[in-house]
Amino acid sequence: MHDLQETYEMITNRFEEWKERQRLAGVEQGLEQGVEQGRAQGVEQGRLEGERALVLRQIQHRFGDLPAVYRLRLQSASQAELESLADRVLDATSLDELFL
Repeated sequence: MHDLQETYEMITNRFEEWKERQRLAGVEQGLEQGVEQGRAQGVEQGRLEGERALVLRQIQHRFGDLPAVYRLRLQSASQAELESLADRVLDATSLDELFL
């Protein structure tokens, strides 16, 4: 009976150790995934900000200082909108035409 109790305790302890290792492995995997997602989002954010800055420079070069109303629209522009502005700045004759 004593050996059976020791065996039970040993199995229980091993099982608890295994559960803890699995939990820690899950936490580590979750952290790695979170870091990777954060890195990818940061790269995308940086790319978008870089494109926004370039489009702003193009617009300012063509039309001069950008009024606040257009600057706000540029700040909230999506990737597709920025690409469209970058194309249209080549042919637009005014800021109003550019931001139609």
